[in-house]
Amino acid sequence: MKSNIELPYKLLLLVLLTLPFSLWGQKCQMTEKRIAAFDKNPELVLEANRINQFTERWIEENRDLTQSRAVVTMPVVVHVLYLNSAENISEAQINSQIDVLNADYRKLNSNFSSTPNAFQGIAADVEVEFCLASLDPNGNITNGITRTQTTINEIGETSSFYSTAAGGHDPWDNTKYINIWVCNQSDGSLGFATPPGVADPPESDGLCIPSVYFGTIGTAANSQPNHLGRTATHEMGHYFNLEHIWGPEYGGCDEDDFVNDTPNQDTESGGCPTFPNTDYCTTGGNGINFNNYLDYSDDDCMTMFTEGQKMRMLAAINGPRASLLNSVGCSGMVATEDFSSFRNLISVYPNPANEFINISFENKIISSNSSWQMYDVNGKKHLDISISEIKKINVSHLPQGIYYLSCLDYPGVVEKIIIAK
Repeated sequence: MKSNIELPYKLLLLVLLTLPFSLWGQKCQMTEKRIAAFDKNPELVLEANRINQFTERWIEENRDLTQSRAVVTMPVVVHVLYLNSAENISEAQINSQIDVLNADYRKLNSNFSSTPNAFQGIAADVEVEFCLASLDPNGNITNGITRTQTTINEIGETSSFYSTAAGGHDPWDNTKYINIWVCNQSDGSLGFATPPGVADPPESDGLCIPSVYFGTIGTAANSQPNHLGRTATHEMGHYFNLEHIWGPEYGGCDEDDFVNDTPNQDTESGGCPTFPNTDYCTTGGNGINFNNYLDYSDDDCMTMFTEGQKMRMLAAINGPRASLLNSVGCSGMVATEDFSSFRNLISVYPNPANEFINISFENKIISSNSSWQMYDVNGKKHLDISISEIKKINVSHLPQGIYYLSCLDYPGVVEKIIIAK
């Protein structure tokens, strides 16, 4: 869709406030939350338009950044708000979501190969990664997770989720951390995020996602078709100023997502369309980009951001979200296992890899026939091997993505392997 006009936030406010509630649907609630914020505080409309003008100008002045650049890492804190033990999700489930974010934003997702050939050429490595914070705002070591038991049902639908005093959890400094609240919401709601400059109050800035759609294991494992962590990928896109691919309202060929390389789209997709998927706005050719993370296709059919969307996100990261670049939230080291010291004695190379990886280590305790397994970000096992002093492993058959090589004899020894093809 085109990107050379100012985002009509004022018109958006007037139009959407006249729509019946039933049109909101029970999916991503970003638009509804944004309109409520605009209605409460009209000054936010001016701020949103100012940010959009900056975005257009920054993209025009920095088009060379479509080329490879330094990867930046964004610190994340996850606030788990739970009514019962099932909602108090495990650290492993939270880590599975961080893995999905890292794979999706680096174009290393294992399902990228299913992207239609017509769209693979515009698919982007956003060159952004995410870490669970290892230092909290006071400089203390942390695992980047807080846990709060609450008595408030559907707390994500209230103004309590971002307030410790009200039964939720206060945000960590949202100029230095991306706050994600994992909490109960209304049935069918996939959550929401606050685009830059429109959080009202500012303490609510971040993402809010139900536990059943967060990550790929635990409570998320049986949440088909939203079971592969793509809700957070979608919402993080909003946090970095992406619109839904059909535009800021609810459809129609006159709407615009302000990105040049996304085909004009009438309304949301659903399920898993086949290529080419055409609609009223794009009636032929390659059809619409239904596999885009900012559409509503099933998780296993979402595969990509475009280069134009990348530029819009980079504008946010270098503009209204630029303070995150100065955060030290990811600079601490957390040793969670006594065996973690062995990591300094292990060498895995090359990484990223295309055909083979070599594993070598100096420590004699783990050099004799130790057992190792390799898993992808969804927990699927791909290798089960024994290793003595040096081992060359063929990985050419593995799909592009992020994998974890784990030593069964010493559980703290885990290496992240990137397969790039």
